Amino acid sequence: MIFLVWVATGSTPLVFPADYPVWALVGLLVAGLVYPVWNILGSRGLVVLVLAEGSTAPSPALRRPQGGPLPFFILQMGLASFIYCLSDHGRSPNLAWLILLPPIAYAVFLLEWPGIATVSSLMLGTVALSMHRWHGWTATGYAALAFSFAVLFTIVFSILAVQSEKARNEVQRLATELSEANRRLREDAIQAEELSATRERNRIAREIHDSLGHFLTVANMQLEAARALETTDPVQARGAVGKAQAFIQEGLADIRRSVAALRSGPLDNKPLAAAVQELVNLANAESPEADFAVLGTPRKLAPPVELSLYRAVQEGLTNARKHAHAQHLHVRLDFENPQAVTLLVEDDGVGLAAGQVRVGFGLRGLRERAQLLGGRLEVQTAPSAGFRLRFEVPA
Repeated sequence: MIFLVWVATGSTPLVFPADYPVWALVGLLVAGLVYPVWNILGSRGLVVLVLAEGSTAPSPALRRPQGGPLPFFILQMGLASFIYCLSDHGRSPNLAWLILLPPIAYAVFLLEWPGIATVSSLMLGTVALSMHRWHGWTATGYAALAFSFAVLFTIVFSILAVQSEKARNEVQRLATELSEANRRLREDAIQAEELSATRERNRIAREIHDSLGHFLTVANMQLEAARALETTDPVQARGAVGKAQAFIQEGLADIRRSVAALRSGPLDNKPLAAAVQELVNLANAESPEADFAVLGTPRKLAPPVELSLYRAVQEGLTNARKHAHAQHLHVRLDFENPQAVTLLVEDDGVGLAAGQVRVGFGLRGLRERAQLLGGRLEVQTAPSAGFRLRFEVPA
């Protein structure tokens, strides 16, 4: 800015020093000092706006002159016109017209298009009036046309600078948003991984309890019966031991299937009703006597739904053997509701009072299975009224 001002103001007196009065030189010197200082103080944010990195770009408030755009441009254009009029005596070569371009450039940064047009027109009018003063209307049109190209170049160059700054800020904003999005994605991925691991641990825990726990419970009861009959009825005791061995072997097979592939299970390549019938047949090997019935027309269900129903049957049979002291056990698989499948496991055992019902890991696991599938688990019992487990899931 300082170099431009001194080139513009010094062009005429350097070429024609004898034609310049002293008062004009003093006026040029004072105005040449005030003009760049005013521009720098009045638009101190523009330097950073154009040259600085996006991270240090000034705020919109800093880009505006402290006193507002109108006083800034009035004094800026006044100083520019004063310097130009003192420098231009209608002689060539003369670079005094350069002093009129900074207000146009600043208008692009600080004003909208009406303001840009107003400032450009006033600076163009200053050139036209000066040419008319020294050369009349003959050269005014040519000078105005020539200066118009300089105005157009200044406006285009300034617009490119503004667009470049806006693009840099936009890139920085997008980079910041992308970095924040990546950070959130990393956090979500960690949380999803932790949640997935927790769900998988809970699933494996339910599988171990519902499969291995069932077989070990039955095997233990058979071994207890064998011990009690060892001296009084050796034949029946050996039969109980054989049944216990069969249950243990089935449990080991179930564990092998789970280890080989956690997705495998007792329902692989087997209808749900047939798998439940096998469970009931195994249960009939000892008391309580169990019967199984299917209500409605069986239909293919999603694997998680079928596995949950199968595990619910296992839990109901295990609880009946361990706690119910029942004589009869009824298992019902109800397909009559097209929107849901319901499993009922009922016994005629001693039952429990409401306050005596303990929700162990098995029932808690069934409730988790039901919640994951959008279903529900209901347990009904009362003293001498048996135990009723109702497991319903959407299907």
